[in-house]
Formats: sequence, structure tokens, C-alpha cells
Amino acid sequence: MQEMSTKLIFLGCVVSVVLLSFFYPTPPQSTTSDAVTISFSFWGSYEEWNMWRDIVAAFEAKNPDVRVKLNYIPSGYDDKIRLLLAANSAPDVMMIQDEPFPGYARYGKFADLTDWAYAPDAPVDWKRDFWPTAPESFVYNGRVFGMPVFGGNILVFYNRKMFQDLGVDPPSDDWTFDEFVEKAQALTRDLNGDGRRDTFGIMLPHWLYFMPWTLGFGVNYLNDARTDWAFSGPDALTATQFYQDLRHKFHVAPSIQEIATEQEGAMFMTGRIAMQVGGPWTSLPLKTAGLDFDVVHMPVGPMGKRFTRVTWDSLCMFSKSPHKKEAWRFMMFCVSYEGQAIVGKCARSIPVLIAAKDTFINPDNGWDEEKFIAALDYAVLQPITYQWDKMRQIMDARYEQLLLNKKTPEETVEALANEMRTERVFPIPEGSP
Repeated sequence: MQEMSTKLIFLGCVVSVVLLSFFYPTPPQSTTSDAVTISFSFWGSYEEWNMWRDIVAAFEAKNPDVRVKLNYIPSGYDDKIRLLLAANSAPDVMMIQDEPFPGYARYGKFADLTDWAYAPDAPVDWKRDFWPTAPESFVYNGRVFGMPVFGGNILVFYNRKMFQDLGVDPPSDDWTFDEFVEKAQALTRDLNGDGRRDTFGIMLPHWLYFMPWTLGFGVNYLNDARTDWAFSGPDALTATQFYQDLRHKFHVAPSIQEIATEQEGAMFMTGRIAMQVGGPWTSLPLKTAGLDFDVVHMPVGPMGKRFTRVTWDSLCMFSKSPHKKEAWRFMMFCVSYEGQAIVGKCARSIPVLIAAKDTFINPDNGWDEEKFIAALDYAVLQPITYQWDKMRQIMDARYEQLLLNKKTPEETVEALANEMRTERVFPIPEGSP
């Protein structure tokens, strides 16, 4: 009993530290003296911090009876939100990614938004006005527990100057997997004749960012209902072999030894790696660095189709919030045209509101960000279960062994299937999409 009391006291101290130190204060805003204050937590870069300040300022200008306290958590966001939810001390509104969402929603910590989302007087029709894949990302057991606010898919960024310097034509939007490999090989060079490669065609993507190729081979990790593991058979083996071959057969991606002294991201900026896979958020540091770059659609796979992975972020309301009506007003403003235009201007993510898509496109940017909008037509949601952390850990460990050439594709595919079923990373409860 004494040991249990000590643990509870310790947990209370930890939660107190979280509440005092993880939140950044909001500068004073012009609101009425009797305004209701709601708290809002989010993560992100400096650009996103400014974006949310602008959204809050615009909201408060139209809603002087509500003040929004910005709680900026720049690192370790999921761990800190998880602790706050467990202690029933979470903010009124919080940013939640699609990946941890099912795990949070199953514990009843989020307010059920279904009646509000489908109310006849709702300012947006979230199934008609939002991009098609967004609403289904935040439904749990047939109920709405999150309001998507922005997101993005992944395409291939390329260093335009590096292509020019090496005399390689830029990739076309109708390229194939084979042409992708050919381009990558043409860009992988030993420039000084010392027997070591100085430039590389591709920054090897994480397995999540490799999903467009996996899907292009005709296989996904989970079945459509997300109730069982589906990554098996010849197509899974072919996809896994291709991933390993990029480094160890085609030699178009640097090995661990070749990137030991320089981060891969820096190698893209310095002209040592020609292509990398990324979302709209990838463009921000590239523009800041003044890099001459552009973006191209994903290549077409052997099945004759192209795919990209899309991910969405949402606003969720704490189930024990004392100010649910005010919190909902803030959430609705964030997905209104005015709020979404601020999201689009930031250019970090695609606004979830279809009507705001033009605010994301800037003809003076010097690169074709409009392709991210077009790519939503062939975007596929990543397979997520309520045991997402466990699924990701297994995937990370197995693909690390594959890319280190310590396991064969056959061993990797077999081990993944065995571990996923043994660890019971699924099913998503019945009724979820």
C-alpha cells in the first residue's frame, strides 16, 4: 500500500511538471473581460507556430467572448498528450495525428462529435466539403471523434540543379518504376575516380514513405477491413526485394557507412542525393535554404497504377472539457474558409477544405506544389490500427535488418506476418471504416 501511494504521489508530481512546463503561454489578445478561455495544444515548426497564432487571432476577432490559450509542445508531443489524457488534465482542443488516433479514441478521452458534425446547421458538410480520405481517418466505431484540419500526401522531390549539373533529364509525370531506377542509376556517380560514389539517385525512404511502391506492386500491409495482416505472397516478396535492391543491388541509395559523416537531408541540399520522398512539409526547409528543387508525381507501378500515401491531422476535443460549445466554435473556425486560407498560405500542409485548395498554390514559389493537390486523386490512407505503436516498432526493427542486408526479403516477410499476428496489432474494433 505504501509503495502504491508513493507511485501515485510520483505520478502526481510528473503530471504537475507536465502541466507547468510543457505549455507555452499565449500573448495577450483583445477579448472581452468575461471571455471564456479554452486551451489548445499543438506541435510543429516555427512556421506552424505562426500559423496557429494567425488562426487564433482571426478567430478571437470574430469571437470576442472566447480566448484561446495556445499550448505549444514542440517535442515529444504524443507522450505528453498521452500523460495529460491519462491524468484527465488534457486541453480543451488538441491536435491529433491519424496514427495514434484509434489508440486514444478507444479509451473514451475524446468527445463524441457526431451530432455536431452531422447537424443540419453545421457550417461545413465534412463529407462533401473535405477531401474524400480525410473524414474516415477520424471515425471510431462509427462515431466521429476528430475533425480533420489539414494533411498531405508524399511525392518525389528532386534537386533540379543536380539533375542539370549531371546532365540528366528531369523525371516526367508519367514515369514508371523502371524509369525511376534508371534515373537513380544515372545520378549515382563516382565523380573523382577514387572508387567511391560521390552522388546518389535517391534518399532511401522510411518504410512508411516507401508505401507508394509497395502499393504499386499490388499489396498492402493490412486487409481492407484492417482486421488481419495482408502483406504476404509473391507481391509482398517482390516489393520487399525491390526496397532492399535500391541500396544493395542497384546501389542508388547510400549505405549506412556512406552517410556516417553527413545526414541524408543535408546530402540532398548539398547536391549529393538527387531525389527524396516527402510531403508538402518537406518544402519549407528547402525554400529556406534557397535550394533549386521541384516535385514530380509518384511513378507508375507494374500493375499500371500509381499510388501515394496520404495522412491527415485532426482537432479533437477533450471529453471532460467544461467549454465544449466554445471549443466546437473554434474547431469550426479552423475548418472554415478563413481558417483554411491561413493553413494554405503557410504551405506546410494541404487544407482539408476543398474550397481552400487555391490558397495552397503560389505561382511565385518556383516549384509545382499544385501536384500535391492533383495527387489526392490517387492517394491511399496508410494502414493504421489501435496498436499503431506496436505495429510501427515491429516494422522499424524488421526493415532495419533488411536494409542492413542482415535478413533476406523472404525472412522479412515471414517474420512480419508472424510477429504482427502474435502481437495482435489488430483488429480495429467492428464498425470502424
